[in-house]
Order: sequence, then structure tokens, then C-alpha cells
Amino acid sequence: MYVSIELPDINEYPNGFPEYWLNCIFNGPISTDYRVNSLVSTYVRLVEASLIEYRLAHVRLGEFWKTHDSINIGAMNKAISHFEACILNMHRAIRCFVRLRRSPYAPQELKDLLRKDKPSFVADKITDRLANVRDAIHHFDEMILKEEFPEGAPIALKPDGPESLIADENGQSLKIIDRLMIGKMEITFSELAEWLVEMSHYTEIICRYKPRVAL
Repeated sequence: MYVSIELPDINEYPNGFPEYWLNCIFNGPISTDYRVNSLVSTYVRLVEASLIEYRLAHVRLGEFWKTHDSINIGAMNKAISHFEACILNMHRAIRCFVRLRRSPYAPQELKDLLRKDKPSFVADKITDRLANVRDAIHHFDEMILKEEFPEGAPIALKPDGPESLIADENGQSLKIIDRLMIGKMEITFSELAEWLVEMSHYTEIICRYKPRVAL
């Protein structure tokens, strides 16, 4: 069996968003209201964390499939843990972003910038999918602790994808790893990368926002 891992690279923002944190230190917080500052800082921090976890998952998944002299279960387990952390952080970040855009304490200019171009990652069909996967991860933990899950039920995310026979090679197949699955739910790697890049773009908008309040 041949394996193709179709997990897009995210090369943007390799160091996160240091300009935001430096601006907070040297130019003061983004708002005079602590509630706004808490939402913004948490959003930026969680997007940074999501990028880190995505990239680590990418590395570990590659290690698993590129190890040919043994079954590198450790690499797969780490990849799954990084994917779980990525999705949980994204879910939390989106909640902060949605609240920030509606906050009566946030500057209207900032809220207008965050509503620009109608970001897709706040659409119900996307937030619901992330929330459902997040809930499934937590519910499986609860069922495991209570020993109430059925035999054979999935207990973690699974990197997976379609497998098909190769016409010119007798009995040989191609396995494409291009999504995460848990139960009947799935999120493709391309979707995950698209949402995360878009979330990062709006983090960049926050970093460029002016005016800032001097300390």
C-alpha cells in the first residue's frame, strides 16, 4: 500500500504574532476596557497555539508513515494529541472572536474591522462542526471514565481517508490520508488549514489596529 498524506503546510506566521505582544508592552493594551483586552489577548494566544499544534501534528503524522522498520505508534499518538489540541484551541478562539465582535465594550472601529469580508470560520455550519468534534472528544473521555462506551467505539480522533486500487499495479492500493474522523464526523485537513489561515489573517488585522492606549 502506498500512502499520500495530504495535510497542507501553513507557512504563514511561523513565529506567531509577536508584534501584538510587543505592542501591548510598549504601546499599551488595545482598549481601555479590561474585558476587551481579555478577549483579544485570549484569541491571539489561542490562534498561536492552534498553529503550533497543527504544525506539530504535521510532523508527527509524517514520522508515523515514514517509519518503515517498525510501527511508530508513539508518533501517531502524538499526532492525534496535537490535532485534538488544535481543534480545541480553535473552538475556544472562535468563541472569543464572536464575542469580541458583539461586545458592547469593544471600539466600534475594531468591530467593523473584524466583520470585514465576513469571515467564514464564524459561520454556524463551521462553528457547529468544530464544536461537535470538540464535544465528541470530551464525551468519549467521560464515557471511558464511566466505562459506558460500547465495544469498538472510537475513543480518539483518527487521521484517515479513502483507499483505492492502482490500476497498473496488481493488488497494490493508494491510501490518501486527508481528514480527521471521530465517530461519523470528519474534518478534512484542507478545511482545517483554510480556517486556521483565515483566523490568523484576522489576528493580523488585530495586530495592526490603531489607536492603542498609552500606558
